Amino acid sequence: MGQKLILVYDGYEELLNEYLNLNEFKLLKESTINHKRLALTLFFNFMYERNITEISSVAHSDIYDFLEYISNRNSSNRKSSMSFILRHFFNYTYQNQMTDFSGIQLFPVIFTNKKDRILSFYSLDEIKDMIHSVDRLSVHGKRDYAILLLFIETGIRSSDLRNLKVSDIQWDKNLITITQCKTNVSNILVISDNLKFALIDYLKNERPESNCEYLFLTPKSLKQYQASTVHEIVSSHFIKGNIDISKRHHGPHALRHSLANNLLSSNAPMHVIQSVLGHKNLNTTQIYLNIDIESLKKFALEVPNHAG
Repeated sequence: MGQKLILVYDGYEELLNEYLNLNEFKLLKESTINHKRLALTLFFNFMYERNITEISSVAHSDIYDFLEYISNRNSSNRKSSMSFILRHFFNYTYQNQMTDFSGIQLFPVIFTNKKDRILSFYSLDEIKDMIHSVDRLSVHGKRDYAILLLFIETGIRSSDLRNLKVSDIQWDKNLITITQCKTNVSNILVISDNLKFALIDYLKNERPESNCEYLFLTPKSLKQYQASTVHEIVSSHFIKGNIDISKRHHGPHALRHSLANNLLSSNAPMHVIQSVLGHKNLNTTQIYLNIDIESLKKFALEVPNHAG
């Protein structure tokens, strides 16, 4: 989108400016805002060519035809980028009662050229089935339950979970403070009472007695868990929960994407989702560091307490 585009029909101008002036975009680079403006200008011009002058009159088919038009002229990478922009835009219009459908309804998943596959995620019902598969009275039940809840509720990376120290947890504030292994960026994780009690249950009733600072320890060697072991724990409970994992990844990273997707379905602000995914560019980091704790608590994905 190197060329300049002019908005052909000025009836869309107010909507375009209101959207691009959202608070969650304040910390974005000017080039990123311009990219969004150009993308939406191209979209609005396409709608005007179809004699559509009200956003409420746009149909699903119009949007998909527009993306087909984009893909015929440009790379699939541009099509996926446009899909992300339109998904967020139509979440905005839906929230503000301008359209009767949301962006997530338009694009439940988005194909990207990066890995030539969709990002794997699971619905809330599937996540609940997974949690319900845990028998906390079994040999490693308390450990498994605590690990799964950490992944599900906070979106923590596997490497950060394995390096989590007992001292990182602020029990009185329901917070965990970490420095992410991948990005070296400090992060605050909000934990629910349900998750806090699960961690306490593991610490008091299952964790091996040791002066080791790490939270999760192997039963015999009293060391940090390997990535393969953590993946196996998560994968086993997808299977125990009778969840269809065909054509989907079923490890810790899939739970990160599930949290992000379910937040998006709840119309959580995009900067909250970006912080969960932990993108490394400067703008994302700036947004990430300015997330309000209360916002994170509001949008925390909690799994109902499971007795067993």
